[in-house]
Amino acid sequence: MAAVSEAEHRLCAVGAEEDVGALRRMVARMAAGQPGLRPGVAELVATELGTNLVRHADKGGYVLARRAGDGIELISVDRGPGMPAGALARDVDTATPPARGGGLSAGLNVVRRHAAEFDSYSTRRGTVVYARLGTADPRVAGRWRYGAVNVPCGGDGESGDAWAVAPDGRLAAVVVDGLGHGPAAAVAARAAVTAFGHGPVTDLDTLVKRAHEAMRSTRGGVLGACLIDPGRGELSYAAVGNITGRVLTGGRTVHLLDRPGTLGTHLRLPTTRPQHCPWEPGTTLILASDGIRSGWELEEHPRLLEHHPSVVAAVLHRDHGRSTDDATVLVVRGTPEAAS
Repeated sequence: MAAVSEAEHRLCAVGAEEDVGALRRMVARMAAGQPGLRPGVAELVATELGTNLVRHADKGGYVLARRAGDGIELISVDRGPGMPAGALARDVDTATPPARGGGLSAGLNVVRRHAAEFDSYSTRRGTVVYARLGTADPRVAGRWRYGAVNVPCGGDGESGDAWAVAPDGRLAAVVVDGLGHGPAAAVAARAAVTAFGHGPVTDLDTLVKRAHEAMRSTRGGVLGACLIDPGRGELSYAAVGNITGRVLTGGRTVHLLDRPGTLGTHLRLPTTRPQHCPWEPGTTLILASDGIRSGWELEEHPRLLEHHPSVVAAVLHRDHGRSTDDATVLVVRGTPEAAS
């Protein structure tokens, strides 16, 4: 299967009623021309998410938005106090839509009723609601599930980070961080991702060299790359520069190691020494750029790994992202079918 890479998110802060209107207008522009969306649906969902942030979240929150496939992806994020028990327990009645203004449960059921994919995660630390509108992502039914959050510095514009995956019997994944941020960093990151997609990834040394050469005409950057072979039950990892990687399986965490250096410069390419660790069905890989503080632990997020990979990424970005840099989290999970 060809490599998959998706656009950065836009972050729209929502703390007052007028912000809901700004969110709705931004989403309307983003949704325009997307063939998988019925007229007005994206705006309705955005309004419900924004209204819930204003009415129920401490100091509001924000919505991450980007085009996704033939539709749009919206991720609502806040920092507490969390949803009350049973807020999503009620089944959606497609014949009788919940009334507007009917409270938190009614608003989220409107979102769920219109979403091709829906998930939520809530603790006292806050709530994340994920909704993909349009056609359901075909990756959901495959051997792999993955999702990412890529937020540019300041919440808008081009991100100097990029990510890509190439899912097949094996899966290759890469996160790239161009030096600095803004358009020049974005050029560097895109060059590496383009090189990643030029052919099958059979070994990580070759991939790193290919990315290094592709980034020579740019300001350069850092990169972390994985190759997962479920048939052999093994993950291989190589990184040049400060990309954080962790593999989580069966209550165990393996910290993936990087080597100092920068790709795309005139300095000698750093020697890569791929790291290997076990990969079992249900294992989760997390890769993050240095826009995410490295000291995060999932113990503070109970049962988070049971949720959609994009929800996992959004929680880590919320709690550990740096506002002064582009920030990316890529989450990959193998399904039982990936081992067959």
